Amino acid sequence: MVLFLSATVFLAGCLSDEVVHEEQNDEITLTVLPATPFPTWGGVAHTNATLNASQFVNTTYMAYFSAPWCAHCESTLDAYDSVVPEGRMVVFSMEASEDYANMSAWHNQTETGLNRTVDRPFILHPELAKSVDVKSIPHAVLVNDQGYIFHVEIGKETNLTAIQTMWETATNATFDPAKGWNASLTAET
Repeated sequence: MVLFLSATVFLAGCLSDEVVHEEQNDEITLTVLPATPFPTWGGVAHTNATLNASQFVNTTYMAYFSAPWCAHCESTLDAYDSVVPEGRMVVFSMEASEDYANMSAWHNQTETGLNRTVDRPFILHPELAKSVDVKSIPHAVLVNDQGYIFHVEIGKETNLTAIQTMWETATNATFDPAKGWNASLTAET
């Protein structure tokens, strides 16, 4: 898994403005990873609310990794925010620099840039980003309701149909140690 994630880091993310799915008619292929538990995490959101992984037990959710300085990540966050249901996405900053540690400032900057309200928790958590090998952003991790990493999407993504397909597939994905994943890996849009 580390080799796969390392290889994809060089192909997408903040190093490029490449759009993964530009048109609504693209075939969407999900690369499903071996069943790896998403790390246990906890943190304080920009609202001062304390959140942790136990609040997402038996719930599919998205861990979205970015940084306040990533200008092209904002359109991807906007797209994910439009599709992922309320209470099912956490925005994590992977930036360890003190200059970017203010999550309220980042949240406000995002709302200003998008010209709308973004009702998602913004949490500073570079340690979690390191533990899931985030090297290129934006970096979205879909975690199924069993707590396994189902799919990782790295790079700019603004196709709402592609995101909806990823979300629905992850929501229906279950892992059986004897049989593997039950989810289809390819979906047509």
